[in-house]
Amino acid sequence: MMHICKVESNGRQYQIYNEDGYAFSLYRSEVKKYHIEEDRELEDALVDEIYQTILYKRAKERALFLLERRPYSIADLTMKLKRNRYPVTVIDQVIAFLKKYHYLDDASYAEMYVNSYASNKSRKQMTYDLLKKGIDIDIIRNCLEQQKDDELRCFQSKFERYISGKDLDDYVIRQKIYRYFYSKGFPSYMIENALNQYANMDK
Repeated sequence: MMHICKVESNGRQYQIYNEDGYAFSLYRSEVKKYHIEEDRELEDALVDEIYQTILYKRAKERALFLLERRPYSIADLTMKLKRNRYPVTVIDQVIAFLKKYHYLDDASYAEMYVNSYASNKSRKQMTYDLLKKGIDIDIIRNCLEQQKDDELRCFQSKFERYISGKDLDDYVIRQKIYRYFYSKGFPSYMIENALNQYANMDK
């Protein structure tokens, strides 16, 4: 049983509140269909019908629409649906459906991300970015292991462009170069080796 404490109009939609706070949103026609009113008790069967017939279908369509536009990690899409104010139980159902039919897969997302950015970002930076998207560290490590040679190629390409016209014998300039690449997540040994290598080439 759900006790309706408050019904608020928000343009085309109505926000329904129960004793725990915000519950869900319905359109005007749906509010009328289910006779949603303040201080009314909704039977569990009616609540289940609203969740399954309306909210689940709506949340699933929203999720599929978002995935058509760009890839999402599981955590990112979950957060997006929460911002759209779908109930957590409905979101969990939608995520389970998307995972079951491989519309949503963190391993595939991480692989695609690494393939896209391996030539532009360090392993450390990609790891940080993927962790922020809720990707498991073991998935990230597995994807990066398959691209372990790309970081050096990425670094060398960026390094050659960045040092063009710079005096590598100047200590201040060398320190600036070091700090720049270290801030991008490249390992210190890689930066030091390149600085020494290119400095010796000028002699």
